[in-house]
Amino acid sequence: MKKIYLAILIAVLVISAIPQFVNAQQTDWCLSEILFQQNAAKDPSLLLKREQDEIMTQKYISDHANQKTASVVRIIPVVFHVIHEGGAENISMAQILDQMDILNKDYRRLNADTVNTPAVFQSLGADCQIEFRLAQLDPNGNCTDGITRRFSHLTNDARDNIKAFDYWPSNKYLNMWVVKSILNTSGVNGIIIGYAQFPGGTATTDGVVLKYDWTGSIGAAAANGGMGRTATHEVGHWLNLRHIWGDATCGNDLVFDTPVQNVNFSTCPTWPKIDAACGNAPNGALFPDYMDYTNGSCQNIFSIGQSQRMDAALVNPLWTRKDLHTAANLIATGTDGTPPVTCTPVADFVTETKLICAGTTLSFEDGSWNGDPTTWTWTFQGGSPPNATTQNVAVLYSTPGTYDVTLTVTNSAGTNTKTAVGMVVVSPASGVIGTLPFQEGFESITVPGNDWFVYNDVGNTWEQTSVAAHTGFTSMRINNYSGNPTNSRDNLITTSFDLTNVSGTSLTFWRAFAYRSNSSEDYLKVYASTTCGQIWTLRYTKTGIALGTAGLLSSNFVPSALQWDKDTVNLASTAVSGHPGVRFKFEYFQDTGNNIYLDDINLNGVVGMNELLAEQLNFEVYPNPAHTKANVSFALIEKSFIRLQIYDVTGRQVSTLDEQNLDAGEYQYDVDGNLDNGIYYIRLSIGDHSTVKKLVLY
Repeated sequence: MKKIYLAILIAVLVISAIPQFVNAQQTDWCLSEILFQQNAAKDPSLLLKREQDEIMTQKYISDHANQKTASVVRIIPVVFHVIHEGGAENISMAQILDQMDILNKDYRRLNADTVNTPAVFQSLGADCQIEFRLAQLDPNGNCTDGITRRFSHLTNDARDNIKAFDYWPSNKYLNMWVVKSILNTSGVNGIIIGYAQFPGGTATTDGVVLKYDWTGSIGAAAANGGMGRTATHEVGHWLNLRHIWGDATCGNDLVFDTPVQNVNFSTCPTWPKIDAACGNAPNGALFPDYMDYTNGSCQNIFSIGQSQRMDAALVNPLWTRKDLHTAANLIATGTDGTPPVTCTPVADFVTETKLICAGTTLSFEDGSWNGDPTTWTWTFQGGSPPNATTQNVAVLYSTPGTYDVTLTVTNSAGTNTKTAVGMVVVSPASGVIGTLPFQEGFESITVPGNDWFVYNDVGNTWEQTSVAAHTGFTSMRINNYSGNPTNSRDNLITTSFDLTNVSGTSLTFWRAFAYRSNSSEDYLKVYASTTCGQIWTLRYTKTGIALGTAGLLSSNFVPSALQWDKDTVNLASTAVSGHPGVRFKFEYFQDTGNNIYLDDINLNGVVGMNELLAEQLNFEVYPNPAHTKANVSFALIEKSFIRLQIYDVTGRQVSTLDEQNLDAGEYQYDVDGNLDNGIYYIRLSIGDHSTVKKLVLY
């Protein structure tokens, strides 16, 4: 067994602070120690602080040897922040309650599988005298069920960036973030299923992050065999426990009664599991320990020494964990044993903008939280049905336009309403929006707006800027130099194009970017959609150093005229050509990059009959851009039935200039001042054929 003496502690810690990871390691499931070491590489003072804290921890353990410091159970208020996209990662209340039950049994040694602890280790098993309770009062004193739910794409490849998105004060609550996936370690295979912040770190990032399908043992987590022990393991880190193998070959976990051993992966070894190089015969490794990497079904014990480390973490005057279990905080968080009350529900549903073609049916699912609703009232502007009172609804959108969605939920405690303004954007099934050849330099339109969209979770995002441009004076930029956190994604979505009569479509654009690290993993991806933006297909990717046009730059990047590169998006012959309702999406992922700029997006192709018709008709719209008033002219070579219609950028018809049989000859129409400033499309239809011209009014 390990023995730690204060006289040699600092030397031990200096050695153990830089782990030599096990050579046989094939994967990492827990990110806690890895992140600490990465942060310490950037800020070496963290190592010194850890050593100083360890001296206090060992002194406390020495002063309280072989005794528990508390005669009562310490209660820890907990809040679960579920960060989701409306999928399975939006785990149920039942799954969270299951996880809480597992935590409480494991930390009180009330779990039924303690009988599986090898007999030689049974005497080491500790009741840690810690209980976890879901908060009943939020930081503002309002009723809560201890769970928040927030929609965000940050749930993908999450790290600490998701914490500021939804955080409660860590001196009052143990924050538990549930996400869809956790960003893996560079160069290491495997899946990260959780990580925690050790005591003494930054308050606003303090807590535990869990992968949704490793949270609890039911629902989305039923199939993995983890038994909910991922949270038990990570909360152990949060309470200052290291991995039992000390993150090294025969490493030191700084606990006096755990054997020196190596990591045990996945399966459950047969006792005794002897690590000969570690000298742990005859009893071998304590592989059922929660701080090993064995299966959850194998884990069943915290040792007395580990329990003492947790005791020290809960009383250390330098750490906020000491504040959590005070009587005052239990009252403030509603975890003092006061019977729970029913909370007013918070109306919620996935409110991300829905880009669809006319004639599409969308499914809307209730995602309300904080209290269980008993009634639901939906309002679907522009939809069929326009109203509904069921929990989940399917709605048909037949008419182009931009529409709101509203949900009101009620229970015995009260009512709450949420409206998503402009949530549903319906493009014409046979679009009249963008026409070819198309060029956008962002000089005469406003983005977002004019049927262009920007999606942003947090921080800076795509915006028009006059700081730099490839041509003209304006481009699109993300200010990554300041204000856009690592691991964030930002999307720029183009207007819709009708490419029914187009072949050989090609897309080009100009890009400027500088990276700030040779290990930068920023990327730019371009997607295409032939469903008006409902389903996307990846067509272009550029990442890392290849993305850069100006090399490595640590200062604020503003490109010169020579620091722009032209890119061509690979569009297979049938990928977008011949389709109506085509949109493109530019997605940027921020790692450690500097600013990125886009300009001069060009879409070209071989036009079909309808576009050639415009030349035969001498179809013109002038002046263009126009100030409040413009003219439309065309010529007919024979008597024809014509329709002349005006559409806005959403594809909604706003005016009909004419609709009748006309003799051969030249015709002119006025577009007068009845239209608001903006972008419009003039559609001239002759028989079964039509052609479109763009008009900008200012």
